[in-house]
Amino acid sequence: DLNVSGMMANHKLAKAVQDMGFYEFRRQLDYKTQLYGSELIIADRWFPSSKTCSNCGYKKESLSLTERVFECEQCHVVCGRDLNASLNLASLAVSSTVSACRVDSADTTTVKQEVNFKFAHE
Repeated sequence: DLNVSGMMANHKLAKAVQDMGFYEFRRQLDYKTQLYGSELIIADRWFPSSKTCSNCGYKKESLSLTERVFECEQCHVVCGRDLNASLNLASLAVSSTVSACRVDSADTTTVKQEVNFKFAHE
């Protein structure tokens, strides 16, 4: 859930935000997910997708916009900042849908479902 009005206040981002049409994009996502019976999962505006390591979960205190490569201080994984953020958002979506699909039964065992991120860290 992007803070579009806040992004518009930043003159460096304003033109790019206007050109992208975030409101229309979100409206289309809502429409299409309803049309196909899917669920649109929206990450919280303050979810630290860029600051959190997609490999080990370590969260950096700060990450400037000029840092385009994410380097984890704990597990030393290195990948593109946007790739790292997208992997974290994919993991959030999977964890949100797993709990929605859970079946309560005394005969079932709980299994944690995880996205395979191996390809991103090679």
